[in-house]
Amino acid sequence: MVRDGKLGASYPTGSLDHMTQFQTHSERADRLYSVAQRIGFALWQLQELEGVCATYFVLLAEAKPGSRLAAGNRRGAKAKNRTIGTTLRKLRKRKLLDRRLATRLKAILQERNWLVHRSGADGRAAVHSDGNTTQLVARVDSVAEESLALLKEVCRRVERFAKKHGVAEEYTFRTASELLRQWHRADV
Repeated sequence: MVRDGKLGASYPTGSLDHMTQFQTHSERADRLYSVAQRIGFALWQLQELEGVCATYFVLLAEAKPGSRLAAGNRRGAKAKNRTIGTTLRKLRKRKLLDRRLATRLKAILQERNWLVHRSGADGRAAVHSDGNTTQLVARVDSVAEESLALLKEVCRRVERFAKKHGVAEEYTFRTASELLRQWHRADV
C-alpha cells in the first residue's frame, strides 16, 4: 500500500501504475485529436484550392468570349471532378502558369500527396511524444497556410482575368456574396 500524504488515503501499489497508464493514454489521445483536427482543416483548405484551380483552368483554357454561364458551369463542374494533379498538368502543358506559381502549386501538390497518402504512417510516432507532435503539426499547419495563400493568389488572378474580359466588379461581388450566403446556410 502507498499512502498519499496530502489526502491521507492509501492505494494499492498497482493503482498508481493504472493511473500512469491512464494518463499516458489520455495524453496520446489528446495529441491524436490535435493532429487529426489540423489534418482535417488542411484537407479542407486543399479542397478549396483544388476547386479554385479547376475554375481557373476553365477560365483560361476553355472559356470562350460569349460563352453562356450554364456552359461554363458545366465545364467547371467537370474540371472540379479532376484531381488537382491533372488540373496542374493541364495548366502547365498549356503554359498558363508563370514559373513562380507553377513551382508553388507543384510543391503544395507534393505536400497534399504526402498528407493524403503517407502522413498517417509518417506521423505514427506523433502520438507518443510532444516533440514528434510538434513537428507533425508544424508541417500540417504549413500545408494549410500555403493552401490558403495559394487560394488567395489564384482568386486574385481569376478576378484580374474576369475584369480584363469585361466582367463587372459588381457582378463578381454579387455572385460571390450569394455563394457565401449559400455556404453559410449550409442547405446547398
